[in-house]
Amino acid sequence: MKKDNKDKNSKVGRKKQLFFTGFTMGLADLIPGVSGGTIAFLFGIYDELLYAIKLLTGEVPRLIIKRKFKLALRIIPFSFLLPLGAGLILAVFGLVQIVSFLLETQPTLVWALFFGLVLGSAYIVSNRITKWTARRVLLMLLGFVLTLVIVGLPSIGGSAAPLAVFSTGAIAITAMILPGISGSLIMVLLGQYEIIINAVADRDFVILAVFAAGAILGLALFVRLLTWLLKHYHSAVIAFLIGVMIGSLRRIWPWQTENSDGTFSTVLPMLQLSLLLTLMLIAVGFVIVIVLERIGLTDEHDDINAQEFKKVKTRAES
Repeated sequence: MKKDNKDKNSKVGRKKQLFFTGFTMGLADLIPGVSGGTIAFLFGIYDELLYAIKLLTGEVPRLIIKRKFKLALRIIPFSFLLPLGAGLILAVFGLVQIVSFLLETQPTLVWALFFGLVLGSAYIVSNRITKWTARRVLLMLLGFVLTLVIVGLPSIGGSAAPLAVFSTGAIAITAMILPGISGSLIMVLLGQYEIIINAVADRDFVILAVFAAGAILGLALFVRLLTWLLKHYHSAVIAFLIGVMIGSLRRIWPWQTENSDGTFSTVLPMLQLSLLLTLMLIAVGFVIVIVLERIGLTDEHDDINAQEFKKVKTRAES
């Protein structure tokens, strides 16, 4: 009986943790330059998330086409996806107005907090590589340089045309699941950020449906590549993604000015009282990640080998 209660409490605690992770991912995806994938990476659910997405965009639709509806439902890891998805959706729809307001009125302070969070995340995740070889260091540098260039590109004019919104969904979703590269930032570069954010705020479900359709296609294609790379070259991919996370710091540097071509230039802060508050928020963001690591919330989880995921593998492969 005690063992059953302990298992039950453990499952409830895990669901609460997944809900919190999803909520944090949703909040991160609202900030241009911050990636929800970084949060999934930090909280140790990255492999499970990719595997679940792979199921939803591959095996499940195939079973539905074959009219094996019960089996399709059985292989979906609901206990993983539901709390994660609920937290994410609540954050996106519940905080979009607040985040938009803060970005307009206090951008430096918002960037400062998330600069510390991403910096801390890169530090914590780097500890998951037990041995830094020359190849892994080079891959990290490659990820850093590529991201540094991408986040400095000028934005182009946006369009609410269905094809443009669909393409935005397909491209942005690949960034949303990559630690470091923000889906919101990609939408900014494509000139689509305001269109999509306004669609969320105004509950324009037509635009959101077209965007979601593009995102589903992008997920179906990209996740398979990423899961294959993680399976065969796990540490190398992690090293590259750490570089991506560090490179993304250019876009969320708290002190920046917007140029006429839509790019952002980083500047050195002026010595004034507001500088102290900004530096404090960077430190707070970094410390938050360290605290999360200390209490075990950033440990890599083994959900992929949990009973539900094992049943998914068995059924999907049979």
